[in-house]
Amino acid sequence: MGKKYSLGIIGAGVMAERLINASMNHPDVKIKGLYDRDMDRMLEISRKYWIDGYSSYEELLDDGEIDIIYLAVPPKFHYYYAIDIFKSNKHFLCEKPLANSREEAETMAEFSNGEDIVYAMNFPTIYRSVYKKIKELLDKNALGHILRVEFHGYFREWPRPWQKNPWIVTREQGGFTREVVTHYIQLMQRLFGDIEGIKSFVNYPTDTYRAEKSLLTKANIRDIEVLINCISDIGMKEKLEFNIIGSNGTISLRNWNDLYFSKKDETPKKIELEEIDSLVNLFDNFLRAIEGKEADIIDFKEGCKTHVIIEEILGN
Repeated sequence: MGKKYSLGIIGAGVMAERLINASMNHPDVKIKGLYDRDMDRMLEISRKYWIDGYSSYEELLDDGEIDIIYLAVPPKFHYYYAIDIFKSNKHFLCEKPLANSREEAETMAEFSNGEDIVYAMNFPTIYRSVYKKIKELLDKNALGHILRVEFHGYFREWPRPWQKNPWIVTREQGGFTREVVTHYIQLMQRLFGDIEGIKSFVNYPTDTYRAEKSLLTKANIRDIEVLINCISDIGMKEKLEFNIIGSNGTISLRNWNDLYFSKKDETPKKIELEEIDSLVNLFDNFLRAIEGKEADIIDFKEGCKTHVIIEEILGN
């Protein structure tokens, strides 16, 4: 690509660190610095990776050397920061979910600074090898007529041990539906179209502060059945499974990266795929979009469509 793009980060959590590490493997991305309201955390990360720490997010947005803003704060604050990011006229990469309410998401989706400014979201599945292979099998009609798409999520505990933070357990902005199911809603709609006819049963704990404990949702995409089945705090190891069931074959994506394919009367066989760093691939596509080249990105309108379905599933 040639040009080196400078990136500023708002939010110094787990995803920010992952993005910083991915930037080290991309020749055209440099992290200029970051801001976080937790100054101790910001100093820890800025010193660890030798990047600038900013005293305010406004100072970061005013830095003329920064081309791209990555927003990685808790969902409740996305809209608050997004308004000023839009005004900065910088390219904008947002962590999912897009916002914390349907109204906020729809406002962000409609905002536009013109064709020269790129807004995109980090939904990593489409940047993995598994997505390319799933698309290839569907394009070849290897499954026949698609009858059902389904996602099953079994969580030994929620939040997961590596993901404990003050917000991810909350009913207001956390829970496995917003944090995990959202990835598979985005995947379903990108592959097959809009989800409709949602009938959802959500089980919440008696503590009104905490997020859902289990979820069962039925819906459809035209004549394709949609099933979502999740439960947390159970006696088994975490298991995630996304199935595409056709009249002639079935695709099963297990635990994000393990892809299986089977035809009638066959045992599912694992498809060996080349490992791809999804965040590096995201950078590739985001930069191509900035340069006006063909690129595969999830813009805010697509992100909003996913968010709306999540809110409908949760009954909001």
